[in-house]
Amino acid sequence: MAVRVKVRAAIWIDGKLAVHRSRRLGRQRTTLPGGWVGRRESVTDALVREVKEELGIDVDVGDLLCAGEVVNSATRQDLELVFAATPRAPIDGGRLTLVDPCGPAAQYVLPPILAQLAEQHDAAASGAPTQRWLGNLYVAGLKHS
Repeated sequence: MAVRVKVRAAIWIDGKLAVHRSRRLGRQRTTLPGGWVGRRESVTDALVREVKEELGIDVDVGDLLCAGEVVNSATRQDLELVFAATPRAPIDGGRLTLVDPCGPAAQYVLPPILAQLAEQHDAAASGAPTQRWLGNLYVAGLKHS
């Protein structure tokens, strides 16, 4: 089984996280912006490319915040890397979809880690270490691809 690598961006705007909404197989899904790392592509280059494709903004990639995996069968294993990212230019938050990481909509965002990102964001403000291994992020019933 091959492990696929996916990168995601935690982009904070006015105390909320920017998310990407799309339709896949007829279902609405909401994710942190990001996607698959291409062959011979660095994780940071992939993240910059994916955020530009999904949100239409250029970002600078910051620290690795957390890593986890999605394992839901004997045939699938994905490694998810979540990085802090900062817009390169001022952004009108009204043109992006923003989610309160502790609000009710956060439970529908993949990967399911918004509460942990909020804790890390608060901890980072006080200088505490923020990197974390999150283990298996698979949630039955939610489309992960």
